[in-house]
Amino acid sequence: MNELPLNPEKHLAALDKSFLVFLNVASEYPRELVREKPSEKAFSATEILYHMLDVERLWQRRIHGMIEGTMTHFQQMDPDKEALEGRYNNRPYDEGIPELQRARKETHEFIRSMKPHEFEITGVHSKYGEMNIYRILEIMEGHDRNHTAQLERTLAQVTNTHNSQTL
Repeated sequence: MNELPLNPEKHLAALDKSFLVFLNVASEYPRELVREKPSEKAFSATEILYHMLDVERLWQRRIHGMIEGTMTHFQQMDPDKEALEGRYNNRPYDEGIPELQRARKETHEFIRSMKPHEFEITGVHSKYGEMNIYRILEIMEGHDRNHTAQLERTLAQVTNTHNSQTL
């Protein structure tokens, strides 16, 4: 079976699209609600934003480690633990958006600087199994979409709670 060669630009374009949708939703989020949590365990918009930033940096470290040969096995992150320890909900929301944009730009620049054979280097993730750089980019795109939907659900939930409290 002949497969078409994988195209990094196609993956990066899809990643750009999913990221822009996330940024639009995050940018339009009402600032008075960014720290509101729909429930004790659920993330606020601020926590979602900083989770996205930490995951972006984590994938950067993993990709660099794969290329350098220093990191071939990845453990799944515990987002609740990271949010608590990193005090995500106390961080400034409006500073997080440009910081996330810078981090994504760094990811793109690094991916575009890679040699063709480096895209096939593999690592093993505790949840996703064996993966190469193309698979990582697909996971990142899905992550963007998942958290865009989470932001939208969070806004709907906290808006309903906020409106019922003000009646």
